[in-house]
Amino acid sequence: MISGFMNPAFYLFDWELEEKGILQVKHTLPYSELAYASEEEIVGTGVSLEFGHTLEQQMGGQIGAGFMIGGFYEDSFGGKRLLDRYANSFIATRAIKF
Repeated sequence: MISGFMNPAFYLFDWELEEKGILQVKHTLPYSELAYASEEEIVGTGVSLEFGHTLEQQMGGQIGAGFMIGGFYEDSFGGKRLLDRYANSFIATRAIKF
């Protein structure tokens, strides 16, 4: 199985401030947009509803379902975001079912 998800650290920050060059922690993990707006408000915008799960939920969930992690990859926005200076925002795993 190939799985791709955001690094949970991505969801910690205030993205309006990040666009101004400031990284400031605003959210807790796991992250849910529903903590800040109703589903109706978000659905009406045409933007995807996002959840930021913890690494334990993402990786542990795969392992708990009987998969072995056989590959791990990280990537960034290619230097286009301030967070790229400090951490990769994307994670992909290759998992094998046993």
